[in-house]
Amino acid sequence: MKHVSITIAMIAAALFLAALHFSTLYYKDGGDLDSPRIEVKVAPGMTFRQVQDDLVEKGIVTNPQLFRWAALLTRRENDIQTGRYLFRYGESVSCILRRLTHGEVEYTRVVVPEGFYMKEIASLLQEKAVVDSVAFMETATDSQFVTDLGILEPTLEGYLFPDTYLFNWPISPEEVARRMVYRFREIYGMYIAKDADSIGMHRTHVVTLASIIQAEAVYDSEMPRISDVYHNRLRAGMRLEADPTVAYALGGLRRRLWLKDLKVKSPYNTYRVKGLPPGAICSPGRSALEAAVNPLTGSNKYYFVADGTGRHYFSRTYNEHLQAKRRIKYGSVPPEIRSRPDPSVTGSPGPEASDSPDGASPGSKADSPNDRPPTGVDEE
Repeated sequence: MKHVSITIAMIAAALFLAALHFSTLYYKDGGDLDSPRIEVKVAPGMTFRQVQDDLVEKGIVTNPQLFRWAALLTRRENDIQTGRYLFRYGESVSCILRRLTHGEVEYTRVVVPEGFYMKEIASLLQEKAVVDSVAFMETATDSQFVTDLGILEPTLEGYLFPDTYLFNWPISPEEVARRMVYRFREIYGMYIAKDADSIGMHRTHVVTLASIIQAEAVYDSEMPRISDVYHNRLRAGMRLEADPTVAYALGGLRRRLWLKDLKVKSPYNTYRVKGLPPGAICSPGRSALEAAVNPLTGSNKYYFVADGTGRHYFSRTYNEHLQAKRRIKYGSVPPEIRSRPDPSVTGSPGPEASDSPDGASPGSKADSPNDRPPTGVDEE
């Protein structure tokens, strides 16, 4: 009996020591908190063994037997969750298993700027390793997918709301687009819809006008004034003659325009076609959307020109517009020549024609095909 007791005691001691050793190895954390993080991606359908092999190959797990037994004893081998993880060398087995089974994944932060074209958003998403740009563009131009999201346009141009997003991995192009459109609908419903309804403006027209305002403005504070100019021109039956619409018609340029560019045949070329273009030309932010439905009232302005600092001069008549352009290009205009016709403009309208529907451009544009280019449009 005494020998049995001794044997039991020895076994118990051995088990205790084994458990103590296992526990020490299980909780041991020998990593440097400042060491570089190693990326591990657990894809859908990966087995525990595949995840373990990847961890071993990358040097994160140095004792695969311990890691496997720890998962089996804690019944976690079937609880590994998909996602993108960042581990450091020397991290404890306990910590690694906890993070893998609790889904403590790393998210990718993506800041989508206001005024980005849809194709630029696609490139940004690929650059941040969220989704493939080609796949995203195919999704954003899939008419059935767009319709299913409640967008009455052929593509999602203008409806991918500019904001800061946190994306997990893996994520489909459809889910990325869906989240961005849902964010647009949330903002529109909370801050824009009521004012749009009050002035009888359809959502499509709001987004389209807001996208032009977004592309024209550098400062949010000027957006209501730019909106007012476009509202005035639309009511007067004038062409908008907005440079950003020409840039979009030419494939989404990010350069100064040439006079020949203004002749491009496209429904988006507002130098040739009256009214709003058929759809948005970029993704407007909240400020631009608000400006589209809340233009500055009572200013009676029909023209504006960039002053070279990111701001604009706004004018009521074509002659005032020409003087503003001279002032920007040459400085103050002497009083004795203020009323003279501009010698650089062939066939520019006189005072009687200054407010005619086919008058001049509102912004920093070439006001007619024969006009010398102001800021924003260059001659060859």
